[in-house]
Amino acid sequence: MPEQHPTSPARPGTRAVARLRTPLAAIAAASALVTLAACSAPGSDSGSDSPANATPTAVNTAVADTPATLTLFSAAGLESYEQGLADAFQAEYPKIKVKLRVEADNNYNTVLPRLLASDSTPDIVQPYDLLGGVKDNLLTNLDAYDKAYGWSEKVPASALAPGRVAMGVIGGGSLYQAGGSAGPLVGVFYNKELAAKIGVKTVPSTVAELEADLAKAKKAGITPIVASNQDGLIGHLYNLLLGDYMGAQKLSDIVYHKPGATLDTPAAVKATETLQKWIKAGYFASDVNAINQEASYGQFTGGKGLFFFQGSWITQTIDKNFKGKYGVFPMPPATEGGQYAGMTSNTLAFSIAARSKNKDAAALFLDFLTTPEAAKVAVANGYAALTSGTAAPAKLSLSGTLTEQIQTGYAAIAADNGFDSWLQNSAPAVGTKVTQQLQLLVSGKVEPAAMVKTLQTAYADALKSS
Repeated sequence: MPEQHPTSPARPGTRAVARLRTPLAAIAAASALVTLAACSAPGSDSGSDSPANATPTAVNTAVADTPATLTLFSAAGLESYEQGLADAFQAEYPKIKVKLRVEADNNYNTVLPRLLASDSTPDIVQPYDLLGGVKDNLLTNLDAYDKAYGWSEKVPASALAPGRVAMGVIGGGSLYQAGGSAGPLVGVFYNKELAAKIGVKTVPSTVAELEADLAKAKKAGITPIVASNQDGLIGHLYNLLLGDYMGAQKLSDIVYHKPGATLDTPAAVKATETLQKWIKAGYFASDVNAINQEASYGQFTGGKGLFFFQGSWITQTIDKNFKGKYGVFPMPPATEGGQYAGMTSNTLAFSIAARSKNKDAAALFLDFLTTPEAAKVAVANGYAALTSGTAAPAKLSLSGTLTEQIQTGYAAIAADNGFDSWLQNSAPAVGTKVTQQLQLLVSGKVEPAAMVKTLQTAYADALKSS
């Protein structure tokens, strides 16, 4: 997974669930590490060595006072984050010990399946191959725990959907990965000085209002959008537009290979036409196809453009010389009152090994991830994070700290259950084709309808070959 395209997606649902959630402060996310997270636990309850117990029916939630030791299997890059979660959990439940078993990042995905199939399995993990883990009976069906703890009421449906599997498809059905909701915000970064110069005072509420701000910038001699397309990173904006016009659910259906899901729709063409319109209007630098990600960071922090469509992980890089000079808001909906959508990866979602002997204690750990204490750990490690509560998300604003803006934007998407993923994550071949087609779109060598058909063909071919 490239830094720019987290591969642990999230999804859509109903506005009612998210209204139960209270936003916490959050900052940038190191999304290159998002899909590597892992955790584990051995100890004292409903599990057995038999994969038949991968679907427990009788569960015990009163395990806080039962001594147990959980092994948390962690990728090295997330060791400090997951140690923070373990420490916070132990502070709340001192009779349950949590030990980290750390593996090098480049070995984690290789080692994990073997461990899950062994007699010394970790208890809690975040598998990179959820479908394979379910198919091979290596992961616990969490439906009984979901019912006992009420996770589906605590967590936005779009944050839980990537952990659901039915008939070999991710996005619906039984729950195999659960926890809280934390991850990066992919949205619209803006230069405060340039925004003030052209009179941008409020967060755009529609794509049309955002487009009006782009036109203002162009008229004032300011490059409206900083982007890099040598590496296809106009794709951030393209995916946001796809989520807006198609709806987060339909975009996620493609990424999760839902039978019948298709990109070849009028909505996808409309999203592509919008991007083409902005290209033809001169809202990007004329040499955008020759600009790479690092150069685009320099252009944005150098004051060379108004907007920058990126993920909040970039703050770890640009904050060094641009701190306090920029802000961020979520991509506005396509229409007034429409739903927010945006790509993210849930860093608080974990699975329980089918062979774990401490499933009930491990489930308590997953439930802990829905609490404010776990969310604070996520925030301290650079993620936006939500927790159950009663307050509605704060109003989007160009004022406030960057931390508040990232959290508020993340909460707005959660309120609409609008978490989705990158089209590129549907298949490696699709990722390559998206970059190629975006470069052709910029150079005027492909039309929107033809581009969408090409991407759909690449997607269909990838499904056949898999």
